[in-house]
This record gives sequence, structure tokens and C-alpha cells, in this order.
Amino acid sequence: MNWKNNRRRLGAACALGLAAAGLSGCSTAGGMASDIGLAGAGGALAYELSDGDIGVTAAGAAGGYLVSQVAQAQVKKAIQNAEQRGYDRAMNQAVKQQYWIIQNQQRSYEDRRESSARLVPVELPETTVNGVILNPSVEYVRVESP
Repeated sequence: MNWKNNRRRLGAACALGLAAAGLSGCSTAGGMASDIGLAGAGGALAYELSDGDIGVTAAGAAGGYLVSQVAQAQVKKAIQNAEQRGYDRAMNQAVKQQYWIIQNQQRSYEDRRESSARLVPVELPETTVNGVILNPSVEYVRVESP
């Protein structure tokens, strides 16, 4: 064959391959459409480039199927990574929420304690302890009501 005819065939095969790859995009990469589309594109490309050799055509179809499987594995891996990141972020958020719940509970407990506490005066009379005379005084005792 001449160079001009081979270039035309190569262009047609590339256009067919791109059309098949476009039809088996990310939304269908997890299914049979991707397998069929890329295996067919690989077979058609190999057929055109090998001038109809059946062995090369079969190898091209198998290569297209393998490319489809690799693409599907990459999509599944990306989905799993995204799910794991989402789970980790949700766990971090839950821990932060629990922390602030505990902080707010402790603040409200301290506020209640301070507002319900009062000082009660206690008068101590003059007493003698071991021969020492203690003057009468007033001491304040903190009392909290429940």
C-alpha cells in the first residue's frame, strides 16, 4: 500500500477509536458499555492498521478490553478514596461537635455554681484554746444550693 492510503486508514481508525472512547466515558466506565466500546475500538484500530490480519485484530480487541478494565479499576479506586476522605472528615466533625458540647456543658455548670453560691456569716465567740484567748470574730462560709 502507499503512504497516502495508510495515512487515511490511520486517521479513520483514530477517529473511530476516539468516538468509541467518547461513548464510553466516566459515567459508563463501570459497566459493560466501556468494555464493549474499548474492545471494539481496539479491534477496529488493529484491523485497520494491520490490513485485516485476524491475529492482530484479536490482540487489539483484547488490548482495548484491558484498557477498559484498567480504567474501571481507576474509577473504583477514586470513588473509594473519595468515600474514605468523606468518612474521615465526618469523623473529625463529629469529634469537634462532641468537644464543644462538653465545653458548653461545663460552662453552664460553672455559671450555675457561681450564681447559686453565697457567703453566710458565722459569728465565732471569744474562746480560750490551750490557754490562748481568741477574740470574737466573724467568718464567712461559702454555701451552694443544689
